[in-house]
Amino acid sequence: MKEYQKANPLKLFAEHVQSIGTGLKYLVKPQRITLFYPEEALSLPTGYRGLIRLYKDVCIGCTLCALICPADAMKMATEEGKKLPMINYGRCVFCGFCVDVCPVDALKETRVHDVAFSNRRDLVFNPDKFNRNFDQPVSMDKPVRKMKTVIDEKKGIRYVPDE
Repeated sequence: MKEYQKANPLKLFAEHVQSIGTGLKYLVKPQRITLFYPEEALSLPTGYRGLIRLYKDVCIGCTLCALICPADAMKMATEEGKKLPMINYGRCVFCGFCVDVCPVDALKETRVHDVAFSNRRDLVFNPDKFNRNFDQPVSMDKPVRKMKTVIDEKKGIRYVPDE
């Protein structure tokens, strides 16, 4: 049986002093590591998986999206005699399986990720709400500045304007 070795108390003390020194460094010389949202927003990469949109006129009601969903976020609803998917974004893990399995491409991933809901009922999108276009931005007084992340060896992650 292997015996557990006790740590050197002087080494532990030195590590604690080093941690306190790092905290004091950021207290004296703070570095901003967040964006001023919503005035600034990250430029999203190609293939980003945001909210999913349904195209009702294309959907054939095959139920594959509801069957493959690992989070059980997709359910089928009957509307005007046709089965259409509805989604609960409170359960969705944005895996994209439903988009991949759709044989007629009735489900598409959008680049929209920053939405807010006031209650849990609003997280459930019935087929009509699920069919809505999300790509229309909310109007703001000032234009949103697009930013990208840059890794700096000394400062860590920095945000610079994406041009």
